[in-house]
Amino acid sequence: MHGLVARTKIIIMMLCGCLVILLDSPISLFVCFLFSLLLIAVSSPTLKQIRLLLLFLLFTTWGLLYSQAIFYNAFPRTILFTLVPSNFPVLGEWTGGISVYREGIFHGVVQSLRFNTTLVIGCYIIWTTQARELLVALMKLRIPGTLAFMVTTALRFIPVIVEETAAVIRSQRLRGFRYMRLNIFASINGIINSFRPILAGIIRQATHLGESVESRGFSTESTSERTQSKASKMRSMDYCIVTIFCLSLIAIVGLKLIYFCYANGIYYASWLRHAYTFTREIL
Repeated sequence: MHGLVARTKIIIMMLCGCLVILLDSPISLFVCFLFSLLLIAVSSPTLKQIRLLLLFLLFTTWGLLYSQAIFYNAFPRTILFTLVPSNFPVLGEWTGGISVYREGIFHGVVQSLRFNTTLVIGCYIIWTTQARELLVALMKLRIPGTLAFMVTTALRFIPVIVEETAAVIRSQRLRGFRYMRLNIFASINGIINSFRPILAGIIRQATHLGESVESRGFSTESTSERTQSKASKMRSMDYCIVTIFCLSLIAIVGLKLIYFCYANGIYYASWLRHAYTFTREIL
């Protein structure tokens, strides 16, 4: 899996994005999430990448669970515990009470599995694909050259932003500034002031990149006519994996349509009852 071409990786991410939208069962979504983790595992990630991925997963999962558990407005819903009672002065009367709902937690788990699957696959593509390979793959997929260049440049700017932020934070710490202080206004003021050098450094890097691109003759009119010195060709393993994903997507769409017709009284066949059960319980 680590030797897949960039085009195959992008197609896998697109097909998995469609699958996690179509699937509703936590079991099937968890299988997709395990597959995304398998991609990361076979790519031999560094310890820094593993820590970064765990941090991403922690924040996204916690945020989705927290928001869905509190702001879940569908019915039925079961209150697990109440944070702010409805008779609480001002806030309780204004919001009608704030509670944590069991169905909201379940919905948050489903949404986090969807989001985390695409997040992990995106990290896999970025960590195992060079910017040049990604640009060539996007153009092979008939993406306009200008758009492909913008996407590749945006991905390349992520580590630049991280480096600029780390340099500013390190500089402020050397000058004696501490972000976590008892005076919250001083902390907020320091964080706001740190945005200025970060933004200035990003603008400087973007200016240098623009000048470098122009000096090499890049133009929006000639992107479709450009050729690559090193073309990446899909091999049998790439075609096999893409075929499996495409067939899986087609099968799931077909089963969803069959179940939709059954649930809405449009069409029913007794010999499809196992397909109805499988779709309802697994998909």
